Amino acid sequence: MAFDNYVVGALSRELNSLLLGGRVERVYQPEREEIVLCVHRPPRDGRPPGRYNLLISASASRPLVYLAERREAGPGNPPAFCMLLRKYLVGAWIDRIEQVPRERILHIDFMTSSELGLRERRTLVFELMGKHSNIIFLDGTRIVDAIKRVTGDMSRVRQTLPGMEYMPPPPGKGISPIMEEETKNADLTGKGIGYFDGLAAEGAYSPAIFSKEGKTVDFHVFRLCVYDGFEAQGFCGESAVSDMLEAWYESREAQGRVPMKANEIRSGLKARLDKLYLKKQRLSEELAEAARAETLRETGDLVTANIWRIEKGAARVALEDYTKDGAVRTIDLDPRLTPAGNAQRYYKLYGKAKTAAVVKAKQLEETGAAIGYIEGAMYFVDEAGSLEELEALRAELSTAGYIRLRKGGQRKGAPSGNKRGGKRMHGGVFAPHEYALPSGARVLVGRNNAENDELTMRMAAKTDIWLHTKDIPGSHAIYKPADGSAGATAPADGGADLRMAAEIAAWHSKGRGSEGVPVDYTLVRNVKKPSGARPGYVIFTNNKTLYVTPKLPE
Repeated sequence: MAFDNYVVGALSRELNSLLLGGRVERVYQPEREEIVLCVHRPPRDGRPPGRYNLLISASASRPLVYLAERREAGPGNPPAFCMLLRKYLVGAWIDRIEQVPRERILHIDFMTSSELGLRERRTLVFELMGKHSNIIFLDGTRIVDAIKRVTGDMSRVRQTLPGMEYMPPPPGKGISPIMEEETKNADLTGKGIGYFDGLAAEGAYSPAIFSKEGKTVDFHVFRLCVYDGFEAQGFCGESAVSDMLEAWYESREAQGRVPMKANEIRSGLKARLDKLYLKKQRLSEELAEAARAETLRETGDLVTANIWRIEKGAARVALEDYTKDGAVRTIDLDPRLTPAGNAQRYYKLYGKAKTAAVVKAKQLEETGAAIGYIEGAMYFVDEAGSLEELEALRAELSTAGYIRLRKGGQRKGAPSGNKRGGKRMHGGVFAPHEYALPSGARVLVGRNNAENDELTMRMAAKTDIWLHTKDIPGSHAIYKPADGSAGATAPADGGADLRMAAEIAAWHSKGRGSEGVPVDYTLVRNVKKPSGARPGYVIFTNNKTLYVTPKLPE
């Protein structure tokens, strides 16, 4: 991560521009190693007033400082360090913000008034140094307190305790590993340390987040050659550096929560799936047992035909089976019943077995459908790339009765608004994948079963073409021709465009890693959803099948 001396320098320049002369209105400590200063800047140099939330974190895993758009309130009982800062800084105004040259250290000087009305200077030092990061409050050069107290047992070189003289950390090497990588070919690129120092002196920053394949990789205040070919999301405006940092940390936090949330949902589904597999096995065995119904009826017929030969009270009897070329069969009897009563017993067992066969067959069909649905849901969990998609899946699975949502509804911090501008659906926003083909045709693909229903049953035109992998969990795909009409029937040979659509549908399925994946296709008018069916389940007719290798358009 490139929170290096150049980023700190750019941030120092931005904070000076926005916060200088501002007064501290509130101080919060949302987390154990994190504070927020709420600063009000009065009108200055023709600029309107402004309110800002300066977030500083000394967390070993996430050391940072930037102007945050949102402010989180602290706990009900503020920690001692928060109370100390409130005592001295609320009402103080920011007099100076400066970076220690070529270091990831910021000093913010505050001017306060003593009880005698005298002006006093106090300083907050932010040392952004990985696991050694700290927030230290100084009175001159004396340490008043620190958010992390460092004792002699923790460090023999440098202690940070109240009452001690502040000792700066040893100087660093001046540049970060990413800048070493960037400048090692300075002879060829002309971009050595001097080049970037010149840009920093001029304030010629261009903050950007670099991404690859939809995942954020790094950020910096300069466009770096090491990230040529990566997607770059640029930021501009008076708080561009802070905006970049906030977007970066929110993205990384979300990316970290996605696999955790996916594992949580996946483990719940797997437990349910294991139970369904056992149920399927048991029902299959019971159905095989129920298949003996005809044998029971034949036994009843054989006993009836030989009543005159069976002695009352017999436990078994050997009879010639006229249906088996006269082979002798030994038949168990209930000695408490008459021969006619034993025949009726076998007829009753036959009736029960026949009824059970119908019931078990229906239960087996329902269990198989539930297994197919959960396997499909697990595919969508694996494919989900955002918390929004996972929350939509959770809502769908909860509605279907496969998982239970926590009390209180949606978890804290879950996406709740229509941020993408898409259509609202139950459990999320309707924003399917969309691909443009060279001909101008489009292919839309659902991200979950709820979107599959929305896409196929409501959004698609009757003359569009519906595609889905044959007997393989995956997404519904809708092919929309450039001219807006696919005609009366789906083309028998598929055509180049439709073949590409089938490749896209195969890519968005569990068959992605295979070749020759079968993809069914038909006109949307031939696709129906049975009443009461699970999300994503449809029946279709007049379909044809293409065999393709999954891939996305260039």
